[in-house]
Amino acid sequence: MLIFSGIENIPKDENGYSVAIGNFDGMHLGHQSVIEIARKTRDKSSLGVVTFEPHPRQYFQKDQPTFRLMKSETRKRFLKSFEIDALFELPFDYSLANLSPKDFIETVLLEKLNVRNIVVGPDFRFGKNREGSVNLLKSYQEKKKLGLHIANPFMIDGKVVSSSELRKKLAEGSVIEVTKMLSRYYEIDGIVEKGFQRGRNLGFPTINVGLKNTIVPKHGVYAVLIKILSHNTQRTLKGAASIGSRPTYGDYEPNIEVFIFDFDENLYGEHVSISLVKFIRPELKFNSEIELISQMKADCETIEDLLDND
Repeated sequence: MLIFSGIENIPKDENGYSVAIGNFDGMHLGHQSVIEIARKTRDKSSLGVVTFEPHPRQYFQKDQPTFRLMKSETRKRFLKSFEIDALFELPFDYSLANLSPKDFIETVLLEKLNVRNIVVGPDFRFGKNREGSVNLLKSYQEKKKLGLHIANPFMIDGKVVSSSELRKKLAEGSVIEVTKMLSRYYEIDGIVEKGFQRGRNLGFPTINVGLKNTIVPKHGVYAVLIKILSHNTQRTLKGAASIGSRPTYGDYEPNIEVFIFDFDENLYGEHVSISLVKFIRPELKFNSEIELISQMKADCETIEDLLDND
C-alpha cells in the first residue's frame, strides 16, 4: 500500500483511482463496507482511501477530551490488511479547512489525485463550513464523468454502526457489542512505558501503555489478548488488564496495565497491541494491598478460565 501524506508529487495513475472517502475512525463494518463498494465498482482503476489527519473534529475542537478510536498509525495498519493500492492521508489544516467544496472536488480529487470513482456515506460533508454534500458530488457525475456511489448505513440488529455508537459502547464497557460492530476485538496499541512497578511488588508484574491519544474505555478489569507488534510475530498472549486511574494509590492519568499470563520477558519500549475480549468488573478502590491482591487473584482465575474456553 502506497501512503501519501498530502496531495503534491503524487505519481499519475493512468487508470485513476476509485476511492472511499471518510475519517475511518475505528475501521468498523460501515467503513469496511464503503471500501468494499469502492473495490467492486472500480473497473480498471486502482483502489484508494482518502482520509484526514488530524480528524477534523480535533482541528475545530482542540480543547475537547480525546475521542479518537484509533491513532493514525493504527488506522494505516488496518487499512493495509484490506489490500488497498494507495492511502491519501490529507493534512487537515487551515488551508484544507477553508477550501471551498468545489475546489476540494476539482483541485484535490480530480486534478491532484486523479479520482475516477467515489464512494461515501449518505451524510458525507466536505469543504469550508461543511457546505459540500453528496448533492454537489452528483452534479459532477455527468459533466466530469465521475463515478459516484452512496453507501447505505451498515446495520446490526436494526441499529446503524457508527464511530459515535462505538464510543458510546466503549464508555459503557459493552465490549461484546463493540466486537460485533468491528467484526474483531477492539484494540489499544502503544509503546510499553515504565510504571511504578507496584504490580511486580504485588506478584503481578504488568506492562503499562498510556491512553493520551485515544478514547478511554470504561474503567475496570478486562480479559485481553496481547500481540507484540514490534516483534513481527503472530504470537498471541493472554492476560488480565486494568483500565483506569489506580484509585487505591491516588488519582493518576488513566492508562492500561496488563498482567500477561505465563510470561516474563522485558517489553519496555516495545510496540504492543491489546485486544479487549470481555469486560469483567468496574474499577474499585481497596482499603489495603491484601484486599487488592486477593481480588487480582480472583480476576486472573476468572479471565484465564474465560480465555481458555473462548
